[in-house]
Amino acid sequence: MSLPPFSALSAEQAEIFARHPLPVLVLDGEQRVRFVNEAGRMLSEDPSDDPTGQVVWDKYPALKQSGFFREYTRVLRDRVTVSFEEYRPEVHVWFAVTAYPAGGGLVAFLRDVTEEKRSLEDRRRTEQTMRLAQETARIGSFTRDLRLRHSEWSEQMYRLLGLEPGSLDPNTIDKDPEQNFIHPEDRDAVRVMWKRALITGKTESIRHRVVRRDGSVRVFDANVLAVLDQNDEPDRMVGTVRDITEDLRADEERLQLESQMQQAQKLESLGVLAGGIAHDFNNLLVGILGNASLALLDLPADSPIRHSVAEIEQAAQRAAELTRQLLAYAGKGRFVVEPVDCSQIVREMTALLRTAVSKNAQISLSLAEDLPSVEADVTQLRQVVMNLITNASDALPDHGGLIYLHTGHLRVDAHYLASCVPGTDALPGHYVFVEVRDEGRGMDDSTRLRIFDPFFTTKFTGRGLGLAATLGIVRGHRGAIRVYSEPGKGTSIKLLFPAGVGTVSRTVPSPTAPWRGAGEVLVVDDEPSVRAVSRALLRRRGFAVAEASGGREALAMVTADLTRFRLVLLDLTMPDMGGEETFRELRSVAPLLKVILMSGYNEQEVTRQFVGRGLAAFLQKPFRAEELDAAVHRVINDG
Repeated sequence: MSLPPFSALSAEQAEIFARHPLPVLVLDGEQRVRFVNEAGRMLSEDPSDDPTGQVVWDKYPALKQSGFFREYTRVLRDRVTVSFEEYRPEVHVWFAVTAYPAGGGLVAFLRDVTEEKRSLEDRRRTEQTMRLAQETARIGSFTRDLRLRHSEWSEQMYRLLGLEPGSLDPNTIDKDPEQNFIHPEDRDAVRVMWKRALITGKTESIRHRVVRRDGSVRVFDANVLAVLDQNDEPDRMVGTVRDITEDLRADEERLQLESQMQQAQKLESLGVLAGGIAHDFNNLLVGILGNASLALLDLPADSPIRHSVAEIEQAAQRAAELTRQLLAYAGKGRFVVEPVDCSQIVREMTALLRTAVSKNAQISLSLAEDLPSVEADVTQLRQVVMNLITNASDALPDHGGLIYLHTGHLRVDAHYLASCVPGTDALPGHYVFVEVRDEGRGMDDSTRLRIFDPFFTTKFTGRGLGLAATLGIVRGHRGAIRVYSEPGKGTSIKLLFPAGVGTVSRTVPSPTAPWRGAGEVLVVDDEPSVRAVSRALLRRRGFAVAEASGGREALAMVTADLTRFRLVLLDLTMPDMGGEETFRELRSVAPLLKVILMSGYNEQEVTRQFVGRGLAAFLQKPFRAEELDAAVHRVINDG
């Protein structure tokens, strides 16, 4: 429409502008307002105020600092049409403005686009929130147009697959985009899930693997839903995927940790039970073994009952061996510790080991030379090696096979120790290992978790403590055991012993010549049979004997006369006051009083609590008369 010079608007033109639904503003070449319609005046703070004839910037000064001034000036100067958007804070409105030259001035149409801008901003915020939420939750989303075979992926979907967002053309993501990157072994299952979603119209889910661009394999949880068009026909598929690889790994580690804790608790509980049984049984055996050995001392060589008493003594010694196995399982076995070369120990056992396996089995040795020495009990070490070789032989098929026996040394860290059998006190450091590996049937997880249970066996009948005692022996040496086994792939058991442990002196042997003592000895034990055996032997050697059934009674007797007793035989475990507390109290009231500690637990485990406290000697229960005789003789002779 052509406008005349701005002396006036025609009635027709004014009518058109006045009725226009959008605000209309007409300026002349001097930027004076020549016309503004009703919609335009409604934008003013005072709609009744008529700005006609006034310079628009004088009437509305705030506009001079806005885009209105800049763009209107350009229309008038350059005679060009402009379109722009401008926010007016005084009225809180966004305008989309189109201004074009007309006559000597301009005509501007203004459109309120505030709601559109708000909708766009809300959409932008929503999309940003969804994108950040997907990134935080490691969730990717996708849409696939079933008719156009066009796929759109979220940025997080790209990232989950190890790709840069937008790096693939949505129109060329393979011919079958839902299968792209899916692990080959899972593709059929994913196809079935998609078809099921199309048929049911419900959200279908699946867990599958993907192979990322870098070749790494991840695990996804995927959900897919078919979206229908107005004709209830499938139009597109929408879905989400979540990378659960780390969650699965964390769950696996948690379950492994829980299993290790349960195993450690079970072993600890069984160890406490075994130790308690062994302690009580040892006290009974002191009476049996001690009285039998005392009887043999009194019986003449040609006595007809000497053989029966000797049989009683031997039976008691076999029972004592069982208690030592129980204590070994509890990790409190008696060790005679000395520096040993594990390779040399195994080498010396070679002939014995070959007789312990089946005739169709062969032993392959690989023994490291110049191994660091370990502080170990040779007898116990031989026992655990024999246990492992016997088990390996039993695991071989009927036609036989190879058993590999290796020794060596390695440095282990906390991660390595975490994979060992729970319940050990082993610390990261340098270890010597003895490994036995077989080509047998192997074990599943449930069997592997039970092999250290007492009397557990996969054979037709139990063999005793077996690996349970082995575990106790290794734990008692501050070592560890690592087991690897799979069905059909054999079993490997590696025993680890720490290098560099200090030496422990051997027990002094019994004296061979008769001897006599003098003075009074106090025997402190809650078990009457132990006190009776000790009393009988001590009286044979010329001592007067007093007895106390507990620590408090003993302390009262010593306190009453500090010079009365020459020696005290003290039990470690008593109900009213334990041996350690009793010993501490005795030392405080009678520092020079000599004390021999008696216990069914191993010497190293017990005496470590008494280092530097002046303990005179240790006597392992159950003891024979000769062993008690030797301990007392040594202490008396020492001062």
